[in-house]
Amino acid sequence: MQKSATYIRDGRRATISVERIDTFLEYPDTIVNFPGIVALDGDRLVLIANHARHGDWSGEPLRTFVSEDDGATWNQLDFGSPFLNAHPRTGANYLTFADGNYGYMQDGTITRIDGHQADQEQYVWDRSEGPLHAIAQTSNHSFRWRRWSKTGEPVENRLFTLQNAPWETGSYESYSKILELGDGELITAIGVLAGAPPRLPGVDRRGRPAYDMKFSSAIIRSHDDGENWAVTEAFHPWEHEQVYGIADRPVEEGFDENDLEIASNGDLVLIMRSGPTSPLFQTRSTDRGETWSEPENVGWPGVKPRLHLLPNGVLACASGRGAYGYPQITYVMLSLDGTGNHWEVPFAFHTGPGCSYTSTIVRDGQLHVVFSHSDFTRELGTHNLPTQRIRRAVINVDAADA
Repeated sequence: MQKSATYIRDGRRATISVERIDTFLEYPDTIVNFPGIVALDGDRLVLIANHARHGDWSGEPLRTFVSEDDGATWNQLDFGSPFLNAHPRTGANYLTFADGNYGYMQDGTITRIDGHQADQEQYVWDRSEGPLHAIAQTSNHSFRWRRWSKTGEPVENRLFTLQNAPWETGSYESYSKILELGDGELITAIGVLAGAPPRLPGVDRRGRPAYDMKFSSAIIRSHDDGENWAVTEAFHPWEHEQVYGIADRPVEEGFDENDLEIASNGDLVLIMRSGPTSPLFQTRSTDRGETWSEPENVGWPGVKPRLHLLPNGVLACASGRGAYGYPQITYVMLSLDGTGNHWEVPFAFHTGPGCSYTSTIVRDGQLHVVFSHSDFTRELGTHNLPTQRIRRAVINVDAADA
């Protein structure tokens, strides 16, 4: 684990350091993964996490907690809270902030587009049939839009149908921020397995029917403050050369698990996962999302990257990943000029096991990265951890002219 690092580039110096690491949740006998954090007014936080080994065929139940003191103590929320939704067939909560599009709006409200299509509100996944996105294809491109006040009270909860989708069927999983461009213009990105994937011989590493799944990322926009949404750009892996390394090795998954941010120069930067071991890719728009560049290899592998333009003008990206524990790292990498045109060597603040799927907020200029320290996909006890934890790293980034 690194505690601090200093980078210098083009007359700009930045020092990144870990102020502290807090433990939010801790269990001796329950694996926890995929945290999602929501910042409300004052010191109130809502935290959601999966409580099971990832890939467990019996399911991965979600538990939701609230803190009134910035994470010092937590109380579990029950149904009746606006941050829980009961599945109509199983009765289990399905609302998580580990995925889904979200935005902290200028009017103080918090917006969200659920990470999966609305059909999945009624769907019960039989994991033995195969990966979710291979078997949950739908021609109904409807999503749930939500809005809460800054105190956490529900303001909106309705469905909308995504317009102009250039695929007949899809299965969705989205993570990106919702950004405001002014005058009711909103923009975000989604991930989609566009069309039923071809079946492969044999089974995957979890013993399920295997499929050749290649994901796409797409830009979607609203011109009326979230009332209606349409696809305006799509990045399909078969339309772009996605290789890396001296052997031009193809990436595993295409373009998925994306995030979007407005860079220091006003560009829109979209960063995307391409697989568990292959590098992140990114594309940018210099005209407020009208056109986009060819996706480029960023150089570092990662999952679910989280972008934040910090108040000091540095662009930060939280991500991480080893090949499912060989080894697992969680990091923050910096673009010193805030443009994302160059990324420094990642600052690995956590090098133990865990899922490397982070949830992030910025408070008082500091980057808060919530992550798991757990056995993740392995059996409980595999890594000889005394406990399974959801933790928060409070990270300082000090920048100035060199």
